[in-house]
Amino acid sequence: MKESHEADIARPGPAGIDPDTLTHQQLQGWNCALCGRPLGPDRPLVAERPLGPDRPLGTVTIERGATRTTYEVRACAPSCAETSTGPAAETEWREAIEHAAGCPACRTPGAGCETGERLLHTYEEAARRARSGEGI
Repeated sequence: MKESHEADIARPGPAGIDPDTLTHQQLQGWNCALCGRPLGPDRPLVAERPLGPDRPLGTVTIERGATRTTYEVRACAPSCAETSTGPAAETEWREAIEHAAGCPACRTPGAGCETGERLLHTYEEAARRARSGEGI
């Protein structure tokens, strides 16, 4: 009888996050699944200043052979963008980071993604306006 050697399967998670792109710390809920920064003051392996509270983002499932593991991933609360710009650019940040998390071209250096570039530019403009006090 011939054994089946199935490739590892990672099912897309919340916001289209590809589990294969997450670090061990992100899968364990120690770091934000979107921006990668450490979460909460009581989280282990925090080398830099923690962001504070976090929020559940959902689950991702990874299958390796007969083993299937589901991880609850977490994100910054308030959102990643709000920590640097206030709530003014949160929507733009969320759209850009959620697109990038699920887009292979955005995660491949030099590949280029027109949508990712447009979303990032929109966020950068919103962040610039928020920091300068325009549009608030």
